[in-house]
Amino acid sequence: MLIHCPECNHEVSDKAATCPNCGIQIAGNPDINASQTPKRRKSQGEASTAKKSNRWTIILFCFLFLIATAAGGSYYMYCQMQQHDEEEAYEQAIESHNEEELQRFLAHYGTAPREHRDSVKALLQRMRDNERNREEQEQLDAIDSTDYALARQLNTVEAYEKYMRMHPKSKHLEDAKDRIIELSKYNATTEDIDFARSVCRRFFQAINSHNEEHLLSTVQPVMTQFLNRNSATNADVVTFMEKLYKPDVTNLNFRIIDPFNVKRVEGDDDIMLLKAVFTVTLNIDRTDNTKERFSTYGVTAEITPDGLISKFNLKKIQAEE
Repeated sequence: MLIHCPECNHEVSDKAATCPNCGIQIAGNPDINASQTPKRRKSQGEASTAKKSNRWTIILFCFLFLIATAAGGSYYMYCQMQQHDEEEAYEQAIESHNEEELQRFLAHYGTAPREHRDSVKALLQRMRDNERNREEQEQLDAIDSTDYALARQLNTVEAYEKYMRMHPKSKHLEDAKDRIIELSKYNATTEDIDFARSVCRRFFQAINSHNEEHLLSTVQPVMTQFLNRNSATNADVVTFMEKLYKPDVTNLNFRIIDPFNVKRVEGDDDIMLLKAVFTVTLNIDRTDNTKERFSTYGVTAEITPDGLISKFNLKKIQAEE
């Protein structure tokens, strides 16, 4: 039987007298006989155990590899599913334009790609800015509508011009401009004012001079209205003058005072008339000093293009106490 030399560990027959390699005694050596047989058995057991250990190591490694591969595959599939879910949620949130949906995405997908989260945050900010701008615009529109309603109520060129200065971007601008154009055709020019004042002055000068002929030259033969009487005639005008000259009156003096306001108005047959609104004072010289000597009247007169008064009304404002 082959054994291992205790000195050099070379294999040698247990029958050999000495080790051919190192010369140590083999046959009859009690140390060799005592130690080699157990050692031989131990070496064979160790080899068998080593083989089994290696086999189990390989099996364990393969098992762990399979587990790691399965876990890696599962994690990969999980990540793929998470990515797919995140992309669907992102697209749904962006398309919804709903603040709650966008907030839900940010809360649930904290690990979403940065560009997705930044895009959702930017959309949220734009929506909030738009909502704030919408509320501010609603407030401005409410103020705009209130101011325009006031301008419509006044219905003057000045009111509309003031409104346009206050609201240069209003949706009512075109309507305001149209109304200014419409109203402007009723605005009296300086020539219109001078013309109307001249006719009214001649009317009162004729009364001051107690001149019937001159008085009737300033009025139409049949007036639309005179002292609230419709279709008044020249006789009605003369009667008015004569009533002013009572027996104790020695002199009358009507005088026009400013402001003398004139605007254009449409008369019958679409004829444009001049409407004058002004005040006159009346000084009366009379023999009876106990009676009225001074009074003030408001006058409204409409004048035709040929310089005749077609409508005339007089209202006392105050009298001397």
